[in-house]
Amino acid sequence: MTQILPAPVEAGPAPDRRGRPEFHGSAVAAFREAVAAHPDRAAVVGVDATLSYAELDDRSDRLATLLTARGAGPECAVGVLLPRTADLIVAILGILKAGAVYVPFDPEQPAQRLGRIVRDAAPVTTITHAGLVGSLPEGSGPDPVLLDRTDWSAVPRSEPVALHPDNLAYVIFTSGSTGRPKGVEVSHRALVSFLNGMEQGGFFGPPGARLAWNASIAFDASVQEWVRVFRGDTVGVLTDDMRRDAEEFAEFIVERGLTEADMTPSHAQMLIEDLAAVAGPERHLRLFVAGEAVPPALWARLQTLVGDGSVTAMNLYGPTEAAVNVAGTFIRPGESPTIGRPLAGVQARVVDADLVPVPDGTPGELCVAGPYLARGYSGRPGLTAARFVPDPLSTDGARMYRTGDRVVRRADGVIEYIGRTDDQIKIRGHRVELGEIESVLADHPDVSRAVMLYHGGEDGGRLSAVLHLRPGGDLAAVRAYAAGQLPSWMQPADWAVVDTIPLTVGGKADRGALIRRLTSTGDAADGSDTPEETQMKVDATDTVREVWCTVLELEKVDEDDDFFLIGGHSLNAMQVATRLRTSLGGVKVPTRMLFEHRTFRAFTDAVNERVNTAAVSA
Repeated sequence: MTQILPAPVEAGPAPDRRGRPEFHGSAVAAFREAVAAHPDRAAVVGVDATLSYAELDDRSDRLATLLTARGAGPECAVGVLLPRTADLIVAILGILKAGAVYVPFDPEQPAQRLGRIVRDAAPVTTITHAGLVGSLPEGSGPDPVLLDRTDWSAVPRSEPVALHPDNLAYVIFTSGSTGRPKGVEVSHRALVSFLNGMEQGGFFGPPGARLAWNASIAFDASVQEWVRVFRGDTVGVLTDDMRRDAEEFAEFIVERGLTEADMTPSHAQMLIEDLAAVAGPERHLRLFVAGEAVPPALWARLQTLVGDGSVTAMNLYGPTEAAVNVAGTFIRPGESPTIGRPLAGVQARVVDADLVPVPDGTPGELCVAGPYLARGYSGRPGLTAARFVPDPLSTDGARMYRTGDRVVRRADGVIEYIGRTDDQIKIRGHRVELGEIESVLADHPDVSRAVMLYHGGEDGGRLSAVLHLRPGGDLAAVRAYAAGQLPSWMQPADWAVVDTIPLTVGGKADRGALIRRLTSTGDAADGSDTPEETQMKVDATDTVREVWCTVLELEKVDEDDDFFLIGGHSLNAMQVATRLRTSLGGVKVPTRMLFEHRTFRAFTDAVNERVNTAAVSA
């Protein structure tokens, strides 16, 4: 093969690599080295349990025995459907020790979409808890492993399974333009290469760091977090409530003595002030942002915190198809936003439409080559061939992955992100194909044609659905259908019904014309056509209404409006909680209240009860 040379080290202070591990072979071998070196160190810290490295090793060994008995082994998929507890890492390690492939299933995914993923993954079994068995879709495999009902003392420890570096470690599903999510197959070689690249770039803290696991297990950023047990770090598992509430997130950091956190830029904007409040000389935080472009305001805020010594901040870049991250940079005062330089072992190609490399300073599509590359898409040979193409600079037929990202590489090797070359977008760190949403909406019998529009912004962007309905079609029915079919990050915030869909000369939907039409006429059904509401006779009603309208960019809100059906999502919920805490004189309104009381009426009642209780006890 072509020799893979390390990328140049980021300009500025050289990262301290003293005592940093170097990984070889499979991910399991790396974990066993960490266990041997630090058996008594806390490996996983959750609200439910704390496991030392020795305990995590023992329990995952016994889980591997159970999985092997169910037919798990090399190249066999095993599903993971679990709440955010220490059991997540037990499950992943148990699967890898059995030589199998872990496939994460998010319990918060709509049942229909989860069912499509499970059918494609075809797991031999699934690891879950007793309370989630009813959520397992058909095809999850016979005889699920119930971690919360297992008597570990009755299960023998497993023998090591021989693995080749090219055996698969995991499959993570991302959005697909045809409406069918696509599974990205990642090998142990790619995973270990990623670990070494992050080490050599100095992005991980010194061994023994303590970090927060924040990302959804179904999102590849989670790999960057749980994989830290391979180097002897401690992983603190945040619950969903903690992830959604900036104050609880920061409290968990302090209570568990964590020093690192990873988040999307959209999430970081909700968390940054609470994290800044607990950071300082005695609690220096390392913050990773990744998953989407960093807005200028957030970049500037991070530069300020870096400048005063409170945090070390890094911007990381990478597609799921290349083992999490392939480039990164340290955010420093005075420097403009970039995605940095390639990690060690990554070859970055900037090419034109014919896949011919372009000179530095010339915009083009970013392609990546090297050992980080995924094997391809599960059961999708045609799509794999289209995205993983021959590397024109290789002499031995190696591949490169077409990211679809438009970039420019400067003369100093630093890469600047420009935008996308297709209809794929990032919503709060999740890759979204507009075509997948359009396909789901078009499946509804009332819809003749669906076109999705995306409006970027500092808050992570906004999705609008434009529909041409069949005679007698009901918009409310389509919206309710979408709520049950699409995950939260793919839900349209605005809806519009039009008589005709304008087309380009090439016969495609003219998105530009639709945006101009809706902007000029205000046709978007964003909730502004709801009937005049009756004011409730409680103190906080007007405040809550103002906050909802501000956050959701609506003119008014009806009492029966469901926050998550009129454009709201989890990050909007965090914005509401933060604004209300300020407006109500410091009375804390947890983010989870919006998930428990979704309509304006129910939420306002809950807020008023909390405000009145606080007033009585004050």
